[in-house]
Amino acid sequence: MQSIFAITITLLSVLSPVLAVPSSAEHPELVARTPGNVYVCTGSNWQNTCEVLSLGITGTCTRLPSTYDGHIGSAGPDQGAICRLFANGDCTGSGLAILTYPGDANLYNSVNGIDAGHQAHYIQCRQCTNCV
Repeated sequence: MQSIFAITITLLSVLSPVLAVPSSAEHPELVARTPGNVYVCTGSNWQNTCEVLSLGITGTCTRLPSTYDGHIGSAGPDQGAICRLFANGDCTGSGLAILTYPGDANLYNSVNGIDAGHQAHYIQCRQCTNCV
């Protein structure tokens, strides 16, 4: 009986480093993200050229990268963010389209039939405190 106990203790001491939960310092990708990324595509329905833009949620009016400037067919921000697309560089007014998670799959024919995708040149994101 003592030998089984001794073997168990030995196995636990050997395996404990393997069974340990990794820390965020060891694996930074495990750190909880804050909203601020927007997945954008040139085509509607998340097609064609796509990438994640890291914009933050500070309310900064940001020019869309040239690939998406006037060619944003679908876009969706992280949960907890609300973004607006604008034609003008001061990001004033209500914007061409309002984006919340999971996003809009067809900005070329968005709300009220507005072609926000071809008119959008700027994007502004903020933290969304009332998003469902």
